[in-house]
Amino acid sequence: MDELLAKPDMSLLRHSTDVMHLGNDLANRMKLNSRLRLKALLACALHDIGKATIDFQEYIRRKKRKAYPHALASFPLILAAEGMMNNYYRWDSYELTATASVLTHHSPLGPELYRGFEAPGYHPNLKIFLGDLWNLLESYEVNGLPGVEQFLQFTQPLLNKDSSPATILDCVIHAKGQLKYSIRGLLQVLPAHDFAQVKSVLHLADWLASAGKHDASVLFLNSGKQIVKSFTSQFPLRNFQRQAEDSYNDNIQLRAPTGTGKTEALLLWANDAERLIYLLPTQATVNAMWKRLQCIYGDDYVALAHERANYMLRNESDEDPLEMRLFGSVFAKPVTVATLDQYLFAHLNGRHWEERRCFAKQATVVLDEIHAYEPYTLGLLVKALKTDAPARFAIASATLPPSLLKLFPKGTLIEAEHNLWQRTRHRLHLEDDLLQNVLGRALSFATSGKRVLIVVNTIREAQMLYQTLKNELNWDKCHLLHARFTFRDRQEKEEKVKDPKPGTIFIATQIVEVSLDISYDMLLTEIAPIDALVQRMGRVNRSGDQPQTPVIVCCKYSENSKHVYGKEILDYSLEILKELPASPTDQDLANATDRLYSHIMALESWNKEFNEGAQTLEEVQNILGCYTIDLSDENMRDKFITRRGQISVDVIPAAFLQDVYHLYEIGEAWRIVEYLTPVPIWWIYQFSDRFPPCKDIQHPVADLPYNSEIGLLPPYLEEDQDDMSKTHSLKDIFI
Repeated sequence: MDELLAKPDMSLLRHSTDVMHLGNDLANRMKLNSRLRLKALLACALHDIGKATIDFQEYIRRKKRKAYPHALASFPLILAAEGMMNNYYRWDSYELTATASVLTHHSPLGPELYRGFEAPGYHPNLKIFLGDLWNLLESYEVNGLPGVEQFLQFTQPLLNKDSSPATILDCVIHAKGQLKYSIRGLLQVLPAHDFAQVKSVLHLADWLASAGKHDASVLFLNSGKQIVKSFTSQFPLRNFQRQAEDSYNDNIQLRAPTGTGKTEALLLWANDAERLIYLLPTQATVNAMWKRLQCIYGDDYVALAHERANYMLRNESDEDPLEMRLFGSVFAKPVTVATLDQYLFAHLNGRHWEERRCFAKQATVVLDEIHAYEPYTLGLLVKALKTDAPARFAIASATLPPSLLKLFPKGTLIEAEHNLWQRTRHRLHLEDDLLQNVLGRALSFATSGKRVLIVVNTIREAQMLYQTLKNELNWDKCHLLHARFTFRDRQEKEEKVKDPKPGTIFIATQIVEVSLDISYDMLLTEIAPIDALVQRMGRVNRSGDQPQTPVIVCCKYSENSKHVYGKEILDYSLEILKELPASPTDQDLANATDRLYSHIMALESWNKEFNEGAQTLEEVQNILGCYTIDLSDENMRDKFITRRGQISVDVIPAAFLQDVYHLYEIGEAWRIVEYLTPVPIWWIYQFSDRFPPCKDIQHPVADLPYNSEIGLLPPYLEEDQDDMSKTHSLKDIFI
């Protein structure tokens, strides 16, 4: 009789043997306790036993187009085997982490998983294959299973043609006192970290074996200290960098001005970590750090993880880098550079939360630019760090106010030397007017050849300023950047503004504050919270190699700005700003930020948002248990709406609909991300007629004007887009 196959060119026994070998290696490297190690090995051995069905064997030989889900077919066998193992070792009878891992190794655990499936037909060679697996398990000293004959006799009621695994999954059993649970329910309430560890071993071993790898060492960083020391030997270390290096046994809190070697200090602190996760606020900063760390650790060791990472990686490779995409997305590469949301989704039960949370807990984690987050996000983050603390973590920023530090678990405070804070890069001028009324000042600087950065607080105002410069003032050398461009246009614009020609005027929103590594000659900005202003100032004379550059802050603010930041914060920021010297040092700016943070963090509204973030994480974990979150569930989705309603949805502007269809036709649907444009989710609800459903496309289509210069216009006030005089109507326009 034909040999059982796992893949067209791989026998089922060969694949199971490889997964066992890699699983054992991973369990040892990840230091699983003996119970979880045995569970993980059992899961590795039996994860694909569901491929020993007539249905799957015909499918793999191309005699059928579709196969019965083999993870579901494996379920009755792993359930019986794990129950026997629990009994043999006197473990909790309902501790079914291996069962949960096998059942979910292709689909996330949830209330609807595999509902409605009939019984599979098991292959006549199942008994022989079980005998081979039993020998394999014995070689790894996994005990507690009876002989194959006895095992099959016991499990026969679960395997007959009238017994569907899906039905078994939802059958109600008595457990834990008077409470009744189905098996699905028992899996949901398993200890989350135990389940995460066992499933991570199984998943990674399976992925490595499928990729033809025979060694798990590729998932761990070796000689990290030596690599970083070799890199940093090219320049003398500063005192704070040496102090970070000497603090490798502790959590640290690092404060150092931009451009003084903060990243190098953090890498020296990481020392010989086997896994490093470096978290930043934006995709642009993550992309830049990813390339920087690749130069230090090597391309194959550094992964990229954010919402657009799959597109980025595929776009930079001649072939689909599936392995890099897959391992990188779950923090399994030795070094991962990611946006913070990837870390938070691990703790909010997002897809693949098991691997992400497991590896994050074992990792050395760097949280850079920690000042950039809203109180709600900080609430989520602090709760995640306290619930599932990583092995070590560092928080870092040019501004680390004491009031902010108090929120985080304790760490050694390391500060850059005094002289590094004494740079004076800017010359402040406060203008008692609205920004649009002093646009001529920017034009005057541009006419003299200066490169001018203008930062406003809302997209709509940025769009209108751009149109004024282009259409009324006839200044062609200007660029516009905000969040409502297609991904393709935004990438092109980010490249253009990095190397501006003399006379360029670059208009941007807050998007510029932490995402772009640029240095202009002059800044014209609306009043904003002082920490945001400091970030905007960091985009002119960035390295301090020019004479002090002018920074004009327009002190009057619009209704839109008041809505975005709140009147109290804007007024208090202005008060702080007026007390700064005309040429502030970096220390002056850090102190100003500290003062603002101390003020706003004492506000009831700030603490309310922070506590809501922390409470949300706790609620999500309590409600879901080991389930993966379903964001199509409106109740769960509502938990992620922040005070500004900033939850975004990617849409495709109608102007690109035919281009998207063409990508489908030529088999390049992965490039659809080039046309995605984020919009606030409330647009979808409030103007549903402008976002009609479109057959065959997974994203909503926006029936709104779009062009590559202005971006996507909103579903309101379209008729006013060229009318700067109707500012009274802007009160309803938010970011």
